[in-house]
Amino acid sequence: MKLQLKRIVRTVHSEEYALFDLEQLDEEGLPASLGKLDLHYTADGTYGTLLLWRAPFAHYSDEELRLFVQEVMDEFSTPMGVPGDFLVECVLADEQDYKVYSNMVEAREEEGSSEQP
Repeated sequence: MKLQLKRIVRTVHSEEYALFDLEQLDEEGLPASLGKLDLHYTADGTYGTLLLWRAPFAHYSDEELRLFVQEVMDEFSTPMGVPGDFLVECVLADEQDYKVYSNMVEAREEEGSSEQP
């Protein structure tokens, strides 16, 4: 697995990333999605939630999953200058069970339509 992290959003004390495997391609030829990571930075360390798609990790043992989480978190500690201590909750889920709800698209559409004559 060759991990790629793509930042989705960043605030002063938090970030959200999508995780991809550059060695696996989906049906559109794009890197396969592995899940997402939400991080919150404090003076004591980094706290996060890691949502992983079950299929790519189904064969992982607890130790292999722990090592994967450590690999992901190593990407944030030293290079970003944040404390190396972390607490990450990890959930394996099926992609078809994942739902996103938002009113942001509707709000943008309303803003755009109000600007037109």
